[in-house]
Amino acid sequence: MKTPICSFDAKSGVLCRKCEAKLKSGSLTQDDVEAATKLIGLADRDQEINKFTLVRGTRVHGDFVLVLRSSDVSVLRGNKELVSKIEKQMGQKVWFVETEASDRRFIESLFHPLKVLSVNFFWLPEANKLTKVIIAEDAQNAPVNIDKVQKIAKAIRNIELLVEFKNNQKRI
Repeated sequence: MKTPICSFDAKSGVLCRKCEAKLKSGSLTQDDVEAATKLIGLADRDQEINKFTLVRGTRVHGDFVLVLRSSDVSVLRGNKELVSKIEKQMGQKVWFVETEASDRRFIESLFHPLKVLSVNFFWLPEANKLTKVIIAEDAQNAPVNIDKVQKIAKAIRNIELLVEFKNNQKRI
């Protein structure tokens, strides 16, 4: 498994000088270190996780967001048992997003398994940008916390979301 820190550091839980310097300079965060150390423990027991590449880990309002390669996210979408193992290891709800994703794909990833009908970007005065997302009508009862999605989009990519359902019920 590839992580933002050395594999030895992830296994031992102690950072080497190089990784410690990255942490102090801000190119690594404590969340990156925590995500790497927790996932490396699972990777030793699970070959599928051992193939993953963790780019970044971030805690957002009580949930953990793991930024992985797109192929890793695809594997997770098809394996609920693996997602459950990761969430158990992390001790909280975990969101998986792709590192190479465009803003639209990033948003679709956050709303998964809901169907995103459209994503529109609006430029507001003072160089602010608002992103309007329209979700399929039957998605209102789906197990996705819209407020969490909005907070994660803002924290990870600085995207301000306006979510609307096909039947025009707005969630700001």
